[in-house]
Amino acid sequence: MTHLAIIAPDKDLALLCKKVVQENLFSAEISIRIGSTNDGIQLAKIEKEKGAEVIISRGGTAILIRNANLDIPVVEVEVTAYDLIYSLNSARKLGNRIVVVGFENVINALRGMDRVIKEMCNLQIITQKVNADTEIEAVVKENALKLGTNNLVFVGGNLVVHVAEEIGCAAVVLQSASESVIRAINESIRLAKTIRAEKARTNQFKTILEYISDGVLAVNSKGEVTVYNKAAEKIMGINKEYVLGRPAQDVIPNTRMHEVLATGLEEVGVLQEIGNTTIVTNRTPILVDQKTVGAVATFQDVTELQQLEQQVRRKLSRRGLMAKWTFDDIIGSSPAMKKTIKRALKFAEVDNTILLVAETGSGKEMFAQSIHQRSRRRNRPFVAINCAALPETLLEGELFGYAEGAFTGAVKGGKAGLFELAHGGTIFLDEIGEISKHLQTLFLRVLQEKEVRRVGDDRVIPVDVRVIAASNQDLETMVQEGRFRADLYYRINVLNLKIPPLRERIEDIPLLATHMLKRYNRQSMIKLAFDPEALEILKSYAWPGNVRQLENVVERLCVLAEDNVITVADVEHALASEPKSVMTASSGRQAAAAAPADQLPILDETRVNELHHHFKHGEAGLLPEMEKEIIIKVLNQVNGKKQEAARILGISSTTLWRRLKKLGLQ
Repeated sequence: MTHLAIIAPDKDLALLCKKVVQENLFSAEISIRIGSTNDGIQLAKIEKEKGAEVIISRGGTAILIRNANLDIPVVEVEVTAYDLIYSLNSARKLGNRIVVVGFENVINALRGMDRVIKEMCNLQIITQKVNADTEIEAVVKENALKLGTNNLVFVGGNLVVHVAEEIGCAAVVLQSASESVIRAINESIRLAKTIRAEKARTNQFKTILEYISDGVLAVNSKGEVTVYNKAAEKIMGINKEYVLGRPAQDVIPNTRMHEVLATGLEEVGVLQEIGNTTIVTNRTPILVDQKTVGAVATFQDVTELQQLEQQVRRKLSRRGLMAKWTFDDIIGSSPAMKKTIKRALKFAEVDNTILLVAETGSGKEMFAQSIHQRSRRRNRPFVAINCAALPETLLEGELFGYAEGAFTGAVKGGKAGLFELAHGGTIFLDEIGEISKHLQTLFLRVLQEKEVRRVGDDRVIPVDVRVIAASNQDLETMVQEGRFRADLYYRINVLNLKIPPLRERIEDIPLLATHMLKRYNRQSMIKLAFDPEALEILKSYAWPGNVRQLENVVERLCVLAEDNVITVADVEHALASEPKSVMTASSGRQAAAAAPADQLPILDETRVNELHHHFKHGEAGLLPEMEKEIIIKVLNQVNGKKQEAARILGISSTTLWRRLKKLGLQ
């Protein structure tokens, strides 16, 4: 609680203060002492030692305490115009010649008002300023002798009244109103709180300076060192006592603080040699009203920085917050993939939000990690989450974190969310189309305000995060249907990257399958290889699950292989258990049905049904007859060119040759 001390120059003021304190509920502990002038100073010292934060007094006593340099603020019970008018009104009943004797604060309160009072009340008012109590007796007697005691009234403090009455003059004590006391107490409480807060900030600043790992050096406008922390001592190897108060040029080797003072320009990331130590330094001028009044420098030991970076990278790696893939890990030489990678490389150079549009299993996270690895954030965290993997209540806590006690089972001390963990780096939000409208609103706030609020907390935490979102759904359609916020869609769709599905880059399938096979060989210490025709069979399948599905099939082939070579029969047997649908769920069967024949990749039962409407015929025949009719139609369209027909049908020439042989069309 705030502790105040009132030093009342007289008993009347002390009684008034006691009455005011009893009648009002002040948020402070208030002690009241009686003491004038020098006695007041001694009492103020005692109260300060007891813990008083502010001294309250009046008149000359307040001035004397303030000038005694006790290192404690003094608030004065001011003499108001009301106080003076009240006292002058009492005085004019005793005489029409009034002498007001007081310190400067009393005389200043009367200045400008005495003329009006003179005219209104037909009074003669004389003001006499004193600078010390010792002057009062002489001033009172001098005025009494000069003016005569007839109709003469003195107005002032207790000492003025005492001297005046001794020489036979009338006198009135200048009293303070309760409002003045209340105002002084409230002002003192506010002042004490402000001083306490300022002390806390100062101590916090000192603590930060002493315990941060950066060296900090500050100079005033003359170039003299005013701040020099422990880290600076350690890095520079120079004691604080030797540096403080002296010109930086005289005590710091190779310093450029004088240059910053002269030019007013900052210097960032400058390497500097201090003895055998290499430091990286930032220097900036301190400006007040566009005028350089000093400069501050922060610096770090480069060797320690490198060691710290290694520690951070190891820690992030253990927590799974590091990207492991780069563009070199992306397998593909098809035009579609080359174009996509080229576009992604451009996106990596900037910091805008990216929306990855791709089907399931197309390698969205691999692209997200690769973009992060090529960005300026490469050495900061990479955090990934599949938004469809968690229910809304858990997902909110994972993304934004939660405060202690936010819900039953909340971790003691709370938990940082993924946005906080990704600070300075990249967060990858897969399946963003699955999040609820509530979470969409919270996520939009993060993008707009660059700050998060933990669940159950009222504090906001600023975050600097690059967002890469991904979806295998048509978000634009979801916006039109009201299932996804339009403002969020436009926020995340600043840069749009479409990753082609495997069926649109079939020439990459042999590369991918071979790469997967080699990896399996390394892990299992065996030697398997693909028959070239087996790879052609893999190219003939639509791969609705894309690369992930291909990887599963290759692993199955490796496990079930009875020889060192994976054959056509092995592949056909493995694909027999795979889904027959040509398009993925996100593409939709309607899109497949509407596609022209030269864009449909395989000839199985599903494909024949989808192509059926492109070829007018009578009654639908059996599957072989329908397939035969389709092949004949395509061959007729290309004048019997088998290679061209295979391209239109989306199969290899070898596969077409086998189909022709099987259907007796050779």
